[in-house]
Amino acid sequence: MTGYEDADAARHRVRLPEHDGSAPLLNIGAFSRYAGLSVRMLRHYDDRGVLIPAVVDPFTGYRRYTVEQLRIAGRIRSLRDAGCGIALIMELLPLYEESPAVLRDRLDVHIAGLEEAARQLAAQRDLALTLAADLGSTGSVVSERMFPSARVLRLRRTVACYPAEGELWADLRTLMASAAGVDPSGFGDLVGATYFDEEYRDEDVEMAIWRDYRGSFTPQGGFEVVDLPAQRVAWTTHHGGFDGIHRATESIGAWIATQGRTQVGPLFNVYVVGPGRESDPDKWVTEVNVPIG
Repeated sequence: MTGYEDADAARHRVRLPEHDGSAPLLNIGAFSRYAGLSVRMLRHYDDRGVLIPAVVDPFTGYRRYTVEQLRIAGRIRSLRDAGCGIALIMELLPLYEESPAVLRDRLDVHIAGLEEAARQLAAQRDLALTLAADLGSTGSVVSERMFPSARVLRLRRTVACYPAEGELWADLRTLMASAAGVDPSGFGDLVGATYFDEEYRDEDVEMAIWRDYRGSFTPQGGFEVVDLPAQRVAWTTHHGGFDGIHRATESIGAWIATQGRTQVGPLFNVYVVGPGRESDPDKWVTEVNVPIG
């Protein structure tokens, strides 16, 4: 083990047989060219114990590599370009020879992580586009109105996070598709969701989805028919996807404060045009309501 290689790196690096002086060697420049790795990276991989030169001159420090190490260097380059960090590369390299099946499983885990990262990056891109489009725009117009009473079919549950609201709507679609005594003709056009937590929550969100319903129904699977009372609300209309709906709640919060009013009930949304009717988020229309006193 060289002086610049720590014990952990030595345990994980790919071990080569001792060089006997008969096999041809490549200097670091030639090895860099053929391997497709810069000299700087080769020195870095040497320091980290990922790819140790076959021979290091004790006087000049010149590094030299065997032809067989070109294949290892190619694997390192491929893993690096696939988004694997040093630690993961060191874990995966020995598996090429020792256990290809385990290597495939570990790569599947890595692929799943890349797919999640891609989804998060796409969401960040969409938000950045929204921010750019909204530059110079004014806040939402907030008004006061009396929201009428309604008889609704409702499912109330605590879910992992706000986007998990879709799980509740999926349950409603399942209910509507079953022979569970739901009369399709009893549904109206009023569709919404209520959020019961007093503060914004990153997880464990208590909410209810609902749709006005005039048919008969026996409670089941968490669904029940309830009567929503008439309420005076501060409200505004949000156009577009839900990632920008915070602008609507900001405007309502500012309006309530400046008008000297108080919130007296949970915030609820009415989906005038939502995902159930329109696949393009740019065309969604949501009315955001806050009961006030």
